Amino acid sequence: MIIIDGSTKTLNQRNIKVPNVADVVDGWLTELNAQLVVKEIVDGDVVETMTPVTFKGMIQPLSGYELSILREGERDWEWVKIYTDYANFNCDDRLYLVDTHYRIMKKRPFERYSYGYYRYDAVLDFVDDEN
Repeated sequence: MIIIDGSTKTLNQRNIKVPNVADVVDGWLTELNAQLVVKEIVDGDVVETMTPVTFKGMIQPLSGYELSILREGERDWEWVKIYTDYANFNCDDRLYLVDTHYRIMKKRPFERYSYGYYRYDAVLDFVDDEN
């Protein structure tokens, strides 16, 4: 048996592999029903329409570390992570999910590892209840 000393290799020369956990993640996903909020200007007025979207996903709060690296004023806001195989959300999209309005702030594809999943970071969105 040959033991290869990894200390003499640079990081780009090492064969670093990430285990495929797609089957495990698939088991965690549940069906989520959301509404995609789209704003249009009609006759000078802003009109919001809600389009139903059903997808498999999982919602988690951001960890303490993830919150600590946010800008100071944003740490008090309600942030969630949404893991899903649904690729059609974009940054700045508004979602009505689990009786709460969220705004997508970041989209992270995990296709680099051949998982086919996306992680969306979303924040509680301001809603004007007076209208």
